[in-house]
Amino acid sequence: MKRVYQSCADRITNLPADVIQRILVSLPIKDAAKTSILSSKWRHNWKSIPQLVFDGRFARINRVSESQSDLRSKLTMLNIYKALLVHDGPITKFVLSIPGLNFCDLIDHIVLYFANKGVQDFTLMFDSRIFDTSERSTDDYQMHSSLFSALHLKSLKLRSCELMPPSWFDGFSKLTHLRLGEVTLPSDFFENFLTKCPMLEYLRVIDCEGPAVELEIVAPSLKSFHYAGSLRVISFKCTPLLTFVALYTVDTETHDMAAFFASIPTLKQLHASAAFLNKLAAGNGNVPTKFPSPMHGLEVFDMIDLDFHNLEMEHVFVCLIMSAPNLRRLAIRLDPCHLDDPPVNNEVSSTGKLLEADDCSGSSKCLQQLREFTIEDSCGTQVELDILRFVLATAPLLRRISIRPSHQLSSKKAMKFTVEAMRYKRVSEEAELVYHWVDKNT
Repeated sequence: MKRVYQSCADRITNLPADVIQRILVSLPIKDAAKTSILSSKWRHNWKSIPQLVFDGRFARINRVSESQSDLRSKLTMLNIYKALLVHDGPITKFVLSIPGLNFCDLIDHIVLYFANKGVQDFTLMFDSRIFDTSERSTDDYQMHSSLFSALHLKSLKLRSCELMPPSWFDGFSKLTHLRLGEVTLPSDFFENFLTKCPMLEYLRVIDCEGPAVELEIVAPSLKSFHYAGSLRVISFKCTPLLTFVALYTVDTETHDMAAFFASIPTLKQLHASAAFLNKLAAGNGNVPTKFPSPMHGLEVFDMIDLDFHNLEMEHVFVCLIMSAPNLRRLAIRLDPCHLDDPPVNNEVSSTGKLLEADDCSGSSKCLQQLREFTIEDSCGTQVELDILRFVLATAPLLRRISIRPSHQLSSKKAMKFTVEAMRYKRVSEEAELVYHWVDKNT
């Protein structure tokens, strides 16, 4: 038994240095520190790991009174500060995302510390949602100015703080990924800040306050843009690499759909709220059945909150799928607010009529590349049946249709919908229709 133990100990001790480092990086930092007892060779290795992640596995500040929360936050920050003091190697990644953490003066020192350490990936997230607060804090942490001198940054993720660049800020020349959530920004953020980040490829802005609501995105290296929040007008200029766009907003006053999509000729994935697309089309009066210039590059289309009882919204949906001949994946999430409407019947909906006008007999050129179609929160409407019938009849490469009913949908209506859908002819021999039945008795 002793020989077996010594053999195992020797194997652990004699692991190559790069293997030891990969093991330590994959562990929570508390567990990484505990490996110091394994052998003399391991004793100090944890002090030089290049990635420091302080998250919920390191500490969690439970819901307590404000004074207790402040005290626990300070004690947690002191422990983090102690860990940094004994660290003796380069740091490429730092994450501070502890649920319930309040900001304190020590955070300024930590930001200053990392600005001078050449960190490439920096994450600082405060999560007030653990306290079930419904309103944004009026005294969010204001990011220390030293962050703007961290010229090695490649990835920056911030939540629930203020980001106000000083006048001397010249930009992050190496920044490729920027994620901001519930961050207070300057009014000229998109106009001024982004132009100083020429290598930016990924931009995610969620529920942020302060920036102008009329946006012109100029980012020559941008590949992915995700925005949710108040927005009146948006346009893209000089974004030749942009392939992914997600827009979840209802306040837009941008009205020219054709011009909007023409400004993103490289678009491959579109994720949007139905209300946004409906507003986008509102200025045209009548939405055409197809765009004059088809979106040949669009491969993935995902729309949420779709209301098929809204005629304009139906037209927008039809217009988009008829204008994307290379669509591979189509996903819609319905707005289940019309469940009390009359059940499905044999009448052809307005959507069905528009689709049949494009020749539903099989010679239609749309959906020829479609592989997957998903309906979330199905309401069991006639419009859905018409769309299913069209998809099954025109998509020769279709492999799967997945339908998840709304939890509010009655079993009787769901059953009738399923039986009707199963009757439709399929041009794809591999097409599989999966209905995720909800058992109301469980």
